[in-house]
Amino acid sequence: MSPTFLVTLGVVAVALILVLIIKAKVHPFLALLFVSIALALTARVPISEVVPLLKDGMGGTLGGVALIVTLGAMLGRIVEVSGGADVLARALEKNFGEKRAPWALGVASFIFGIPVFVDVATIVLVPIAIAVARRMSGKVNMLAFALPVVSALLAVHVVLPPHPGIVGASELMQADVGLVLLIGFIPVIVMWFVGQVLSGYVAGKVFSPVPVLGTQAAGTAVSEENDTEREQAPSVRLVLAAIILPLALIMGGTVSKLVLPEGNSIRDFLGFIGDSPIALFIGVIFAIATLGIARGWGKEKIEDVVASALPATAAVILITGAGGMFAKVLTETGVADAVADLLVSTGLPVLVLAWMLAAFLRAAQGSATVAALTTAPLVAPMTASLELNSLQIALLTVTVGIGSMAFSHVNDSLFWVWSRYFQVDTASALKSYTVTTTIMSVTGFAVAGVLWGILGAFA
Repeated sequence: MSPTFLVTLGVVAVALILVLIIKAKVHPFLALLFVSIALALTARVPISEVVPLLKDGMGGTLGGVALIVTLGAMLGRIVEVSGGADVLARALEKNFGEKRAPWALGVASFIFGIPVFVDVATIVLVPIAIAVARRMSGKVNMLAFALPVVSALLAVHVVLPPHPGIVGASELMQADVGLVLLIGFIPVIVMWFVGQVLSGYVAGKVFSPVPVLGTQAAGTAVSEENDTEREQAPSVRLVLAAIILPLALIMGGTVSKLVLPEGNSIRDFLGFIGDSPIALFIGVIFAIATLGIARGWGKEKIEDVVASALPATAAVILITGAGGMFAKVLTETGVADAVADLLVSTGLPVLVLAWMLAAFLRAAQGSATVAALTTAPLVAPMTASLELNSLQIALLTVTVGIGSMAFSHVNDSLFWVWSRYFQVDTASALKSYTVTTTIMSVTGFAVAGVLWGILGAFA
């Protein structure tokens, strides 16, 4: 088949996925599965090889993703149920003071968002943010407190493992997850800071009142039972330890590979406990022991809490696996190589292409995870043709995640979760949420561009 025909197949396949998800409201897993089958048959893959090809793509992707996503969700759920998020946010608010309360919420959201899915973390932090806003005097703008929460949560969600989009993209692009985590911290901290400052500016231009006390949709009712639970909640240090432990192990394993020679026993040990699934497993065990058992949780309670994290991961894992199927079909049919050759021929730098593809896919279909998983297989072949080193591949993966944050609007579930819980009207949400997160994405891309020049020296 000619390269032109293969590229056309790739464009039509991506367009069909978007139409099915956006217009026909087909679940992303089914849309990706259908298009993968259709693409394989159209590209004349023998019918007897189609199913094995799909299985290979699904299994290869989930082998690296399912463990990380599931264990990350379990850790986040334990922290959530133990009251860790509430304790962390309130301690930061107390230490920062009333005037700097938005910064306290932003810091708490950044830390809490690392292991917890963004939708769940947003819902958990909503009552805290509203309670903080209600303690302020004068005419209070809810956006001054709501924007720092969502901007911080979304930034870490799209850039840092163990979140599914960036983990799946890492797997598809064969990037080292530890390096992705290590490099990702640089742009994500800048993005968070810009989002924090920008939130204050936007709040000065767009106004949204604090939800009325007792409003059900905002989840602001605080019962005596909740107050009692808060008194029994874990310490801030313990919560931070549970969140930071697996991240420290992962980074320790990555650093050991960079500074210690192969065959070194210390490197092997740190590499083992620093492998993402093992590090997160250790984190889960630590959280169960310190946030659960030490606070009186019995076996049934622990089982219920851990099990309650699983339903939310099912759809994410399936979509991620389906993205792997699509990537495998793109690769085996030659479509990915043809698209990569075309992109290279445009003369645009690969970093620009990675960001643009992810950003436009996010705008088209709404999901940051789907945008990252659709972009990664299109960009991955270029890493080989350009002979990129491991650091550049990790940064390119981070850039895909950064791009998936841009242009979020009414087709994004988080847009509605955030705006409905904080009772921000749609027009105000577009002027605040969409503008803030898009500028943060552009900022992250700029930082990635600077890092690209620096890392290129190691090529």
